[in-house]
Amino acid sequence: MKNLDFFKGLQSRYQLEELMLYLSENPAFFPELFQMAMTEKVEYAWRMLWVVEKVSQRQPEWFTVDQILSIKNLALTSKHNGMQRLALSILNSFPPIQPIDVYFLNALYDMMLSPASAIAVQSLSIKLLYKYTCDDEDLLREFILTIEQIDENEYTAAFTSTKRNILKLHDRKQKAQYKKKC
Repeated sequence: MKNLDFFKGLQSRYQLEELMLYLSENPAFFPELFQMAMTEKVEYAWRMLWVVEKVSQRQPEWFTVDQILSIKNLALTSKHNGMQRLALSILNSFPPIQPIDVYFLNALYDMMLSPASAIAVQSLSIKLLYKYTCDDEDLLREFILTIEQIDENEYTAAFTSTKRNILKLHDRKQKAQYKKKC
């Protein structure tokens, strides 16, 4: 399926589900679709990336390390808010990329705190930062201190809600660890 016409017309979730059904029966098409999502014009690529996002949620084993790194690079370089949001959402489907890339963490902090970032990008950045810092006590402590210091009046309700949910999740994990020690 090298036809861009399908993606020009991909407008609804129903069409997306049809394509997902096709992909489930023809997984060999996924690498070609992925490549198209990375190389086509933004007006079509974001639709292809929408499909890639759904694949990452349903079939994460289809992804190679190189594809995940390509998505990470897209999240860092894309100026299109929709593509950046989709890239971050795709990354959220996978365990943290090891070793931890400090440049990537800094970029996530910038996206999270920048008022110029789309709300979804800010919220996904918080989630990814938490996921990426959970395994390193010092990084996690720094992250928690950072988000605790954020003035909620300067951000949207969605951002504030994500922040509060992450803090609640962290508190639950801390209490569970404390109970294990006792």
